[in-house]
Amino acid sequence: MHPHRLTLVPPGDVHLWVPRSSTMRAFATTAPDPRPVTPDQERRLQVASLPRRPEDEVNPWIGMRATLHGADFVSFAGTLRRFCARHESLRCMFVRRDDDTFERRIVEPELIGFQPRHLGHYADRGEAFDVIMAELDDRTGPLSWPAATVLTVTEENGDITVFAAFDHVTFDGYSAYLTIGELKQHLEAELNHAPLPAPVGSYVDFAVEQRAIQGSITAESPALEPWRRAADATGNLPGLPRATGVRRGDELRHRLRFPTFAGPKLSEAFRLWCDQQRAPQPLAYTAVLLRAMVAEEDDDRITVLMSTHNRNRPEWHKAIGWFSGVVPITVDLGPELPLTEAIARCAKAWMFGKTAETVPLPLANRLLGTSMRPATVLSFMDSRHVPGREDWEEMDSTVFLGEVEPSDEMHIYINAMPYGTELAHRAPDTPPCTEWLDRVMGRMRDQMVAVTRQVNDPMEALA
Repeated sequence: MHPHRLTLVPPGDVHLWVPRSSTMRAFATTAPDPRPVTPDQERRLQVASLPRRPEDEVNPWIGMRATLHGADFVSFAGTLRRFCARHESLRCMFVRRDDDTFERRIVEPELIGFQPRHLGHYADRGEAFDVIMAELDDRTGPLSWPAATVLTVTEENGDITVFAAFDHVTFDGYSAYLTIGELKQHLEAELNHAPLPAPVGSYVDFAVEQRAIQGSITAESPALEPWRRAADATGNLPGLPRATGVRRGDELRHRLRFPTFAGPKLSEAFRLWCDQQRAPQPLAYTAVLLRAMVAEEDDDRITVLMSTHNRNRPEWHKAIGWFSGVVPITVDLGPELPLTEAIARCAKAWMFGKTAETVPLPLANRLLGTSMRPATVLSFMDSRHVPGREDWEEMDSTVFLGEVEPSDEMHIYINAMPYGTELAHRAPDTPPCTEWLDRVMGRMRDQMVAVTRQVNDPMEALA
């Protein structure tokens, strides 16, 4: 069973949105685009190409849900077309060449079209949930177009609720938040018969830039040094903290949770404290989290992977794509260390780790001859100011993730939201690991209370 709440899926008529045959003919006949795929994309495509047993197939998609009031099938088809028109990367199909590399085929916005396929009427929420999730899991992948699955549920009152899952090959977490706001924007444009939107900065151009930079990196390049230092004696990255009970090599099923560990008053008080200390919130929250993690251990030194968001040009700030990467940081943080000093140490470790942001992990492994795999991956997102955020509540929207393969990894996302601060995490689903995460959240909250003197209202932070 997926960890998402059943109430997210209303009863009603379920439709799958598929590309028109004319769109697929356009892909089949268009010339290859000369721009390359990124190393991350290439690895994802290669992994997806390997034969696997049906029971082992999981798709690590990034999904979202939103209700579009006032939409019908005609306007929703136009909404999807506008979405693809605005983002070149969504009009891209990946095709394997004879030499086992991949090329892009990109079609013009005018050639994009979608149509609904009725899957049935489901009066029971549980049945509707199972149908939606099965379709998202079975269909979402990088080797077909679109690299996404879109379904709608039409309720008795006529409202259309959208469920969409996008393969990581063309989507990162921030893309999901951008998409929610865009869907309403495109629906309004469609209802007003506006022209197709002008494209924003293209992720495909980002891929060109990344390949050019990465093509000049060698085993002697300074940008490789953070990866070199992060690898342990076995050529891997350190595993999860011992108190989680998870060991390197474990293959454990994961569970996704979105607990709000700090309510809005405490979160705002901490923001003000950060401003007074001239401490960037991402680094402050990272220090709070890492200090809470080492407090559970015998060793004050911790190595994790930190997300880099890489939208480093203004034209990419609203672009859909796989911009996010990871870099290693190692920092010493004793539990008694003042928070201001912990932030300073994290800042220093981050500045060093960030020098590796142009070196994706697959490239680092190839150049160093290592077999590093992620263990603890951390990210900070400030979702309070995402374009369209003011409409999320009206749309009853949410972002969620697909299942991943059993592993010894943990991904933690500190997410600043209007209603407080979440510690969204996808982690091994074992009692010791879950209890460890709960203790870490308690320690994070205690640190914020200690520096702000703002007592957290337990009614504001419901897990």
